Amino acid sequence: MRTAIRQLLVVNISQVESRVYEPHAAGPTIKKPYLVLREGVQDPEADWSAFSTIIEVWPYVTRTTFQQVDALASAIINALHRARFSAAGEQHLVDYLGSAGQDFVDTEWDAITRGLRFQVFALGWLNGLTYEPDPVETLQSWVKELWPVEAHTDSSSWAPSNEKPGIYWRLAKLNTVQATAAVNWLEAQINGHILAPSAAVRLIWARRITEGLAQQRRLRMPDGGPLELLKVAANSEVDPMRRGQVQLITRFGALQPVGECSILRRAVVSGAVNREVTENGKPESADG
Repeated sequence: MRTAIRQLLVVNISQVESRVYEPHAAGPTIKKPYLVLREGVQDPEADWSAFSTIIEVWPYVTRTTFQQVDALASAIINALHRARFSAAGEQHLVDYLGSAGQDFVDTEWDAITRGLRFQVFALGWLNGLTYEPDPVETLQSWVKELWPVEAHTDSSSWAPSNEKPGIYWRLAKLNTVQATAAVNWLEAQINGHILAPSAAVRLIWARRITEGLAQQRRLRMPDGGPLELLKVAANSEVDPMRRGQVQLITRFGALQPVGECSILRRAVVSGAVNREVTENGKPESADG
């Protein structure tokens, strides 16, 4: 991941002429301006999405004016904020969090700087599908049917800069509420993530989806069974990446697996005539 982020900075910020270093490689003898890339720890609270990681980028310029720091910081934000990239076969999204502190004069390195903090999210969870009967697939199909042009549901084609919102569902909790000989009835909490650059767009779609599900009450799953929509709520103030603005409580049934029965290979029939049916299916006299 560090290599991919460095490449984004090198490609998009020509002023530094590929001078993007890890902390141990930078120093007072390096030609300025240059960038220092620091990677923090993974966030355990986001383990359902694989992980999220904090990174910091520090632009170092000669000790002239902080306007040069401002210009370089703006270029860094433009290069990384809402950028999506692939590393080790996993898709990631970068989100700008803010400054890492005040303007700083580094007398040891004879430079001025200011840190910028970003959070990098793994996006493997955007797919969200499990197996049939899959309530996530059912909700994806519902969104595609209702808003085929207005919203994104394909995680492979969605980009953070898209004006159309990306709407993705995640199975958060699952409990068995009733088990019968034929069906296991399950209650599931499913979170809906509405991803869009504009907070106003996210708010509108949170309301649109909540009202649509409240009116629907029940959806048909791919196997023909019902997905009952028991409760739906939305909170536009929660983090759309970590939690998701829509919380949905559903109920659906999963058929019990069909058991395998052993083939009857021998039967003895008693009566007026004693007979046996053997594996080859031909009746024979029990008396020989």
